Amino acid sequence: MAVAWGVLHLRAVLRILWLTCVLSVASATAWAQSVPVDRALVAERSSEQKLSQLLTQRAQLLRRYQEQLSAIDRVKKEKPSWRRDRELNSLQADANDTAAKVTANDRALKGVQNELATAKRIVLASIDAEMASGAPPQRTAELARLRLTLAPAVAPKKIVIPNAEIDPLADPEELERQASAIDAVVKQLDAQRRGLDQQEQDLRMNDELRRQHERAHELNNRDDDQPHRAVDRGGAAKETHATPTSGGTGGSDSAGGSFGSDRTASALETTAVMLGEVIDRSTIEGLQRASHSMDPKQRADAAAAARDAVQKRIDELRRKQKMIEQRAKQLRGR
Repeated sequence: MAVAWGVLHLRAVLRILWLTCVLSVASATAWAQSVPVDRALVAERSSEQKLSQLLTQRAQLLRRYQEQLSAIDRVKKEKPSWRRDRELNSLQADANDTAAKVTANDRALKGVQNELATAKRIVLASIDAEMASGAPPQRTAELARLRLTLAPAVAPKKIVIPNAEIDPLADPEELERQASAIDAVVKQLDAQRRGLDQQEQDLRMNDELRRQHERAHELNNRDDDQPHRAVDRGGAAKETHATPTSGGTGGSDSAGGSFGSDRTASALETTAVMLGEVIDRSTIEGLQRASHSMDPKQRADAAAAARDAVQKRIDELRRKQKMIEQRAKQLRGR
């Protein structure tokens, strides 16, 4: 009897130990599932910060490069002299240095963008794994909100224009709801218009930088065959030929990556989808063609045409909205 009781007691103890181990493992598993999400978020936010810093640096470099190219153009128009040649060589060397930094910045940007995309995929995978493991409701809701901020709607939604014609049989309440719906769409269109306007400005600046770069490079190559004056150590002037620095004033390869940046392609494609039912088909096709082009001028022209078309539609909707509101007031006055 004592032996039987001892066996039962041992089984009970083992069962308790087993249950304790199971609970400990489950607890550790839940903790391990939350840690990867947190760690992945840290990496993702670090990549975002690096990307922001590189974009700020790029804007500063492009402004400096534009100023240097303008200075080179100005000095080349001056009368040839020893002082002019010395200043020109110094400006060209500075422009070469800035162009090299722009190229390095573009390479770094591409690397960080890939790093950020990878970090986001890791975060999303960690979120999905934790949600699939049966996280508590509060944690699941938190993870769902986080996932939405990292991966918004995959496909952009088209902006749908509501009926803007006045129904002679509509009552004031119906007309007011109709005017309110038009107002909401107009606000969406105005946001698109502002975005297109900003894209055009950025693309015009890139196009101007590209043209200045090509002009300075052309002038530099043309002047390479012209004799330049230099002074030897004895003080006597002698004729020399300028030796072009590596890459000219930045070189089409070194700076071309900035001018042909593919940064706006996705934005133009998204805009084309969202405005598919808003503006004319030819303007939409222009946006789609520009999104596949590396020419910043073509992209700028397409963005400007779309912006003007959106503004035209906004003006039309505002006019009809005002007529609907006036009709509603008239009916209420009666």
